[in-house]
Amino acid sequence: MSHVRWNPMLGEWVIVTPKRASRPFQKKDHQCPFCPGQEETKGDWRVLTLENRFPALSPDVGPVPLDGDIVMEAPAFGICKVIITSPEHDNQIENMPDEQLELIMKEYLRVFKELDKTKGIEYVFQFENRGKAIGVSLNHPHAQVYAMPFIPPRISREITQARKIWEREDECMVCQIIENEQKSATSRIIKKSENFISVVPFFARLPYEVHIYPLSHASSLAELEGQLLELGRMIQDIARRYDAVFDENAYIMAFHTRPSSGTHPYWHFHIEFYPPWRDKSRIKYLGGVETGSFTYTNDSSPEEIAKELQEAL
Repeated sequence: MSHVRWNPMLGEWVIVTPKRASRPFQKKDHQCPFCPGQEETKGDWRVLTLENRFPALSPDVGPVPLDGDIVMEAPAFGICKVIITSPEHDNQIENMPDEQLELIMKEYLRVFKELDKTKGIEYVFQFENRGKAIGVSLNHPHAQVYAMPFIPPRISREITQARKIWEREDECMVCQIIENEQKSATSRIIKKSENFISVVPFFARLPYEVHIYPLSHASSLAELEGQLLELGRMIQDIARRYDAVFDENAYIMAFHTRPSSGTHPYWHFHIEFYPPWRDKSRIKYLGGVETGSFTYTNDSSPEEIAKELQEAL
């Protein structure tokens, strides 16, 4: 059984999932389990959400109150889902029509709303792993959702920073970032639409890191319901630029939403992209300083990368 263990040195939970090591990796000429007509994908569909067959978290164990000062180990309660974003095996997001983009974004929202209300869930994390360079087990276009019984460390750290600025300056941290990017003499803005902006952030940790921010102060997808197609187009735009720059289009895309319990007026929803590349074909490996000390060395200039992505299309 999967379980969570408290790391007292870092003050964070670790999910231990021994059985996930046996999950399938798609081999050449083998049938894809996400293509239509398979055991779980029968019927007529354009976007399909399934239970993850190799979950890191399980709803069966029931919610367990987690207190890091008392509980050191507990069953890994939670929910893991897979969102298949196209019935076509090779139809990645950069080639999808608006109708499909809107269906995908509406499904992200539907799944978020469903899991966000689940008892015992503290955070709904939606993300996409794409490309062999990232280590994906299946190439069919899909995203994943982890509904977690705790707030993940990265989000917890962002909460601390956002709350600090909100309480000290009565302002939103991301709203400040957006304002600074728009005023900057050297533009790192990739694209601006009516309601969103994509940028290579001034503080990017990875060479091709890109963030998408709503221009309005919204804490989750639920507050952006009327702008889902526009947001889907912004995601598509970044995927197209990556596709034009890299030999292989590979990235992690992560939705940073507010936690599921409590009130978080300081939180500003955003999407972050983390490609593994240092240039068009060479991987940016995380070395000792990144892995051992959590200090990132970005061996590129965010301004130069922004210019490259701006000119990619």
